[in-house]
Amino acid sequence: MNGRERVRRAIHFAGPDRLPQYLPDGGENDLIWLWPQRDDHIGWVPASDGRWRRVDAWGAVWGRFGPEGNGEVEQPALVEWNQLPSFRFPPWNEPCVYEQGRQAIAANTDENYALGVLPFSGIFEGVEHVRRMDNLMLDFYTNPAELTELFTRFADAQIVSIDCWKACGVDGIMGYDDLGLQDRPMISPALFRKMLLPHYARVWRHAHELGLDVWLHSCGYIVPLLDDMIAAGLNVIQMDQQENMGLAELGRRFGGRLAFWCPVDIQKTMVHGSVADVENYVRDMIRHLGSYRGGLISKYYPQPEVVEHTPEKTAAMCRAFRKYGAQA
Repeated sequence: MNGRERVRRAIHFAGPDRLPQYLPDGGENDLIWLWPQRDDHIGWVPASDGRWRRVDAWGAVWGRFGPEGNGEVEQPALVEWNQLPSFRFPPWNEPCVYEQGRQAIAANTDENYALGVLPFSGIFEGVEHVRRMDNLMLDFYTNPAELTELFTRFADAQIVSIDCWKACGVDGIMGYDDLGLQDRPMISPALFRKMLLPHYARVWRHAHELGLDVWLHSCGYIVPLLDDMIAAGLNVIQMDQQENMGLAELGRRFGGRLAFWCPVDIQKTMVHGSVADVENYVRDMIRHLGSYRGGLISKYYPQPEVVEHTPEKTAAMCRAFRKYGAQA
């Protein structure tokens, strides 16, 4: 069984021969994770007030407190809604954005599963970056028509991105939309269903029509949104934290209906637990999320030092995923 078949079987609960792996330990992995070449996280310069700033491809001004970190939007790209008719998206559906991914797929002689990340982020998170979070939260109530138009344009752009990735030969597409706080979604489930879900459904339906699986990264407490996402066509949720929702609860409510691509919880066990705790957590992940003839794919956090993960705990996580995931 090659990596492509193994991942597909895990996603669709069709009995892979073992747990599909995506780990940094030099062992056999089963997927390639392809990012568009957007060049949108460069250009930080120190400012006179001690902050660091950059202007992104949308025209938004970002700030942060030092030379490292993601920062936050200080000045939105779309300041006033009367700018919307002339507002332009970056040229992220040009062939050059996908060329590196196309080459990686052409070189994929191991026949691993190819996962392409959409360049226009998630529909909610993308608009957040354009409007800034405080403005966006008000827009749901003060300018719903204009906000719907902007969500629609993001969905339109994502559909073109899906076509671009399909032409490269991917097996699945992935968006990014952090929708949760620590203990609840950022917006109510009712507002999510009304304002966001129809756009997800349209984008994901297009992916399925092309034979692609749909993956989404979303952190925070999103349990109240997942049933709607599954109904709309979500195949895989990538969440870096699970302890705030509970592995047992996630498995009870969504096991066998939604696949999970997860590391050990990056906020709690990987920070505060022992090496033994990390190993036990992996066993619990497999038991609660991956015992449905599939349902779980291993992962690691790509910037472990940023979230205080020691090399010893990362190594323990990898060993445990390899050891306990060896059997189907």
